[in-house]
Amino acid sequence: MKKKLTGKCWIFILVCLCLSGCFYAGSSSRSVSVVTWNVQTFFDANTSGSEYSDFIRSKQWGVQAYEARLKRLCEVMRQLDADIYVFEEIENKNILIDISNRLSGNSWNQGRNWNYAFFAKNEGGAIGCAVLSRFSLAEPTVHNLDVRTEQEKQPEMRPLIRLTVLANGTPLVLFVNHWKSKFGGAEKTEVWRNWQESLLSSLMKKDFDGGAYVLAAGDFNRDISEFNFGADYDENSGIIMLGSEVPVYSPWFFGGVLAEPGSYYYDGSWERIDHFFASQNIAFLEFRAATGIWCEDFGIPARYKIYTGQGYSDHLPLFCRICLD
Repeated sequence: MKKKLTGKCWIFILVCLCLSGCFYAGSSSRSVSVVTWNVQTFFDANTSGSEYSDFIRSKQWGVQAYEARLKRLCEVMRQLDADIYVFEEIENKNILIDISNRLSGNSWNQGRNWNYAFFAKNEGGAIGCAVLSRFSLAEPTVHNLDVRTEQEKQPEMRPLIRLTVLANGTPLVLFVNHWKSKFGGAEKTEVWRNWQESLLSSLMKKDFDGGAYVLAAGDFNRDISEFNFGADYDENSGIIMLGSEVPVYSPWFFGGVLAEPGSYYYDGSWERIDHFFASQNIAFLEFRAATGIWCEDFGIPARYKIYTGQGYSDHLPLFCRICLD
């Protein structure tokens, strides 16, 4: 396995730079809130040729449809009001600029805006991953796999992002993930998710060994039940093993109880394929698969439908509030 530092990436500062602290109500601990959300093929209105075919062919997709979808995304961001947003399936950095401009135009307190951003995707890729943050971002690296030992040729996969968030003055190492989907068969594609897990765990271990606060977030396309809990671990503790030697905490077991219902609804069933994985020096104060105006009945995510222009995403946003003390 070769690990490459490749891919298109941009780290940039958006308007009105100002940091603001965030304290958890009812607690003296300094806390940080984070949302990870697969926003489902979020393309802008400009055709570059790398978009999915249904967007390129659609007569319904264009400036008005994009603006309407952008407005809905910003409404969700205001409602959840997280300090850090991790987005999967964003087309390009220009969308982050559009988000920032829309949000900053409706804020009297510029220090509460998401003034820092990072975006990365691979050359020729349709979609990438993004971070929008109220706190400054530093030391970004983008990691890709180059696997040539499997019988099957390596498919296109999204890069892994590592960066540091200066959260209330405390460095938080954040890993952003969007693992290989199960399209083509869960068993057949599992090998590539295993490779991505190996890459993530090897990078996380370096930060674990240094005693850092570490948080991995994103769409892993693997249910929490499909991870390795390890021979010596009780799944009720929320500890799972990434790779063979990196124990991380999953808040899906928040308070020792498996959180309901899930983050992704497919073929009549809920799945927990979106995740936070944290080093054990991080405490989770809150965790939930957030429901709201972006849902249909029974909290099912209102997937975006290009032919009607309605909906949000086929995933629910995951919200957490963590303590770094």
